[in-house]
Amino acid sequence: MLSFLRDKTPPRTNRAKENPIIYEDGASSLEFRPPADPQTYLIRNIHPPFNQKDPSIMVPPFHFHMYQTEHFRIVSGKCYLFKDNSNTPWKILDNNDPNAAKTAFIPPNQYHTINNASATQPLLLDVSLTPEDIEAEERFFRNFFGYLDDCKKEGQSPSIFQLFIFLQSADTPLALPIAPK
Repeated sequence: MLSFLRDKTPPRTNRAKENPIIYEDGASSLEFRPPADPQTYLIRNIHPPFNQKDPSIMVPPFHFHMYQTEHFRIVSGKCYLFKDNSNTPWKILDNNDPNAAKTAFIPPNQYHTINNASATQPLLLDVSLTPEDIEAEERFFRNFFGYLDDCKKEGQSPSIFQLFIFLQSADTPLALPIAPK
């Protein structure tokens, strides 16, 4: 009824059968991996070098998972993990430093985000969520990042309402911009 109030949506790119899915003109990607055993990570993603002025669609806003623990494993590069709306990394995963952590996990209800720590090298990161809901997670990641990529291609800002719909379907609220704990 009030649809005339919303901006036009960008043309959608059909990526339903792609795996890996290439975004940002090849700078980033998601690959869904079959769960062969408990050590297998569901998603492998590539983040381009970090650019503060033009962040990748792969840099999530601060958010939390209501019912799932999120697990990270560095494959190559260096990753900053942030929690509680802090601007200081809580943990650094670094594939090149033998003394650095290689894995991390975020429990349910913990506000967090991640980004590539390098402005020159890509980040290759494996991610999984427990308990898994493989079909729902694949649907969420395809829709969420596909929509963001389509908006970026068209030079449009994403609709916050559309993002809320995607995030609500994944039980993943955004963090409010409040002072760190």
